[in-house]
Amino acid sequence: MNLGHSPKFPAWARHIALMGLTGLFFLFVLDKGIDAFTRHGQAVVMPRLAGVDATLALQQLEALGLVGIIHDTLYVEGAIPGSVCLQDPAENSEVKEGRTVYLSIVSGEVPMVRLPNLVDVSLRKATMDLKRLGLQVGDISTRPDIAHNVVLDVRLQGRSMAMGTLVAKGTKLDLEVGMSVPDSLIPIPELVGLNVDEARMLLHENGLFLGQIIEETTISPADRAFIVRQFPESNSDELIRTLTPIDVWIAPE
Repeated sequence: MNLGHSPKFPAWARHIALMGLTGLFFLFVLDKGIDAFTRHGQAVVMPRLAGVDATLALQQLEALGLVGIIHDTLYVEGAIPGSVCLQDPAENSEVKEGRTVYLSIVSGEVPMVRLPNLVDVSLRKATMDLKRLGLQVGDISTRPDIAHNVVLDVRLQGRSMAMGTLVAKGTKLDLEVGMSVPDSLIPIPELVGLNVDEARMLLHENGLFLGQIIEETTISPADRAFIVRQFPESNSDELIRTLTPIDVWIAPE
């Protein structure tokens, strides 16, 4: 049956039908075009880039259809200079192709910090101040002084360090601390569960010393190790003479 000549389908109806079909076709083409342009439904899982050389990381992102940009450099102790230390978006997140990925790269230059005033400061506060600046406490020696458990001198390789001196982050500084503890018998403090710095401060506050530090296993990093055993052991019924060293065994948490 020829619809074009049927009295049931006048010319105006045929025009409307054709316009409708044309509109549907246009919408179909437009929808497909938008999908192709936006890569609709195509997601990329972000790889883990931490520790990867920056050049290789950028090449890896390009191969995945992503755009890598290095926007920052950071100093990370022990990390390989030129490697990725942070990424945004994070690893395992899903992103669209063409997404920009921001990378932070490990700097090869060790930042310098100014030494704060540590003389006449308590050992506990001096330790906290050094850690806050990314510095470490090395050996702690004592000398008789009325200012008990107070820092008397700060040294680097045997040389006294003045306030304001520039030192590299991660540097170990030795502290000389005053001790005015009389020769007496005191209870043995409990050190198990503490880290080395906490134990050292507790012992000095009680007029005792940290003796040998024995590693139960290979520990890295050392600041995450905790004391698992001590000698002499803590005993409420046993007393120890002041200025006595206590040996400890440490292991990872």
